[in-house]
Amino acid sequence: MNRRQWLGLALAGAATPLLAPFLEARAAAPPDVRFRALHRGSPAGTHSVVFQADGDRLVVTTQIDITVKVLFFTAFRFKHEAEEVWQSGRLVSVRSTTNDNGTLLKVSGYSAGDGFRILGEDGPFLAAAELLTSNTLWDSRLVRESRLIDVQHGGEVGLVAKLLGPEQVDTPQGQVAASRYQIITPHYAGSLFYDSDGRWVKGLIEQQGEILEYALAP
Repeated sequence: MNRRQWLGLALAGAATPLLAPFLEARAAAPPDVRFRALHRGSPAGTHSVVFQADGDRLVVTTQIDITVKVLFFTAFRFKHEAEEVWQSGRLVSVRSTTNDNGTLLKVSGYSAGDGFRILGEDGPFLAAAELLTSNTLWDSRLVRESRLIDVQHGGEVGLVAKLLGPEQVDTPQGQVAASRYQIITPHYAGSLFYDSDGRWVKGLIEQQGEILEYALAP
């Protein structure tokens, strides 16, 4: 069964809502998240998410810079930068640029009375106002969603998530108990690990046929 066929299945086995979301209204921004990306045990780049409180809004800056080499050849390069503004758990605006193995992409969007208007490679699109984005891997609400706003290409994408069970995860502060979820979208798939507080503590991300391990940076 290929990825798109799986996305077409009913979500009978979708993840149960076990974890507390980070995007609920709060006075302080959540801690920044910084991962080292490893490919077959070797450094391949970084994935960071930086949060800044701005009154009752939360500004989220995502930066991904990954180069995967197989033997002496570059299998692919991926660079992505995005700024999302959230208010009361909803997306207010987004701007992003992506270099996907040489393909340059730009996305912008803003909330409107009838939804969230987003402009990407396929032109304008009106998404549902309450959706999370394809960047919100750091928010444990993601595993309860079936659709996401695609902030790399524009429009919406499908998501299937399934709880696999508990696992111990190594972090710079020692081992923590985490829940592992299998996820799949048209553009990436893999596993996300969240601790008991809903914090993203590990990732196994499949992109372009290669597996990247996300390990929390010290």
